[in-house]
Amino acid sequence: MERLSMCGLLIALLPTVCSDLLESNNMLFQLNWPGNLPVNPSSDNSVVMRTADNERYECILPQDRLQHDSDVVNYPGPSPKSIIEAVFKKKICTVRIETYWSYELCHGRHIRQYHEEKLTGKETKLQEFSLGTSVEYPTGEQYKLQEMDTITVSEGQDIHDLKAPTTLLEGKEVPFFELIMTDGSTCDLKSGEPRKTHVLYICEETGRNEIYSLKETSSCEYEAIVLSPVLCTHPLYKVKDTPVSNINCYALDGAPRIPVSYDKLIANPQKKQYSAGKTKPPKTPTKGQTSSSSTTKGAAPPPKPSIPSLDTEQLVKDFLSGDHCLHGGQGWWKYEFCYGKFAQQYHQDKNGRTEVVLGTWNKEEHIEWWTRNSKNVGSRSVTHFYAHGDICDITGKPREVQVRLKCSENMQPHAVSIYLIEPSTCEYILGVESPIICELLETADEYGLLHPKIQE
Repeated sequence: MERLSMCGLLIALLPTVCSDLLESNNMLFQLNWPGNLPVNPSSDNSVVMRTADNERYECILPQDRLQHDSDVVNYPGPSPKSIIEAVFKKKICTVRIETYWSYELCHGRHIRQYHEEKLTGKETKLQEFSLGTSVEYPTGEQYKLQEMDTITVSEGQDIHDLKAPTTLLEGKEVPFFELIMTDGSTCDLKSGEPRKTHVLYICEETGRNEIYSLKETSSCEYEAIVLSPVLCTHPLYKVKDTPVSNINCYALDGAPRIPVSYDKLIANPQKKQYSAGKTKPPKTPTKGQTSSSSTTKGAAPPPKPSIPSLDTEQLVKDFLSGDHCLHGGQGWWKYEFCYGKFAQQYHQDKNGRTEVVLGTWNKEEHIEWWTRNSKNVGSRSVTHFYAHGDICDITGKPREVQVRLKCSENMQPHAVSIYLIEPSTCEYILGVESPIICELLETADEYGLLHPKIQE
């Protein structure tokens, strides 16, 4: 811990005095208020601070300390790679089931995503993509530990020089062992390159080598996190509890033992943890603005349930005209749907925005598709057809998407949920769920087209 960063943490804290548990650089610090400063303080590593109420305190900062674990000084083996490869020999497979896709990982052999759909009778339709069939190991300085059989730390050597790479899991940094499953199904978004998956094994004593999570981190490149008990046998992959160090702040010049502001806030323990770098409170929507989780508007009273608000009426009007586009999705790709215009997936980062048009709107083509497939308006949903998207590298044909608009009354009034599935190569289903759809379904005509509702 650097003295300057700890001072900055206290400077940010003391003007508001909102917490007694600090977090900085994955270290925890307990803030204490012992009273008056001792005649001979036990440490000269201190800083004098002043609160917003002009109260002065001298805070004794904890000394830097190196954590040495005796079980990592002389580790006789085996290597982390040997530990994981022992799991391969057991031919273990694990399955993770999600809303549409299921994922199967057979350790050291393959990883795939699939969806089974029951057809008429006893037939089953299987949609499947391989996410990797061959094992490779990453190279580089940070991965040398994965193949080290024995570990010996000589006197004066910092054990942190032998640190496994880490990832953030549930707010905590945990070490992981990585391998790469390559040679998956071809990816049309990357000129036919095979899909691949980075599999991160982390120590979990109660784990069963199951998939904890799986996400797409970039086009056709995935990351799977696996909970493995066998990795816990290696000391450098164990998840260690974060130690808590004390910061004692002593009152100066007649200041109260505990700052006045803290005394007021301690009775309201809504926020008991303070994290450096997170000093800004969440923005509250102001009048005329809405958030995705709330439609509260400043101090204005909420509208009566029986009368639609002007904002909702305008939102529906803008939605049907294609001026209000819906956005959603998680992971690498996000999705944008503009009613009567287009549906697309996109990814935005510091290098710019990548877009893939899934389909564009043509009323006559939709009516022809609707009639040919004998479609009808459901009680809770309706499907529209968008064609002539970007050309698919695999099929050489334009992408096309069926947009399923579904009424979802259990969401906030302006909330929306969007997901994408790919039943066939470059043929998609985009699910759009929102309370906005509920009232509009009543206006659907014989071809499922939605219309503005005339207010009486």
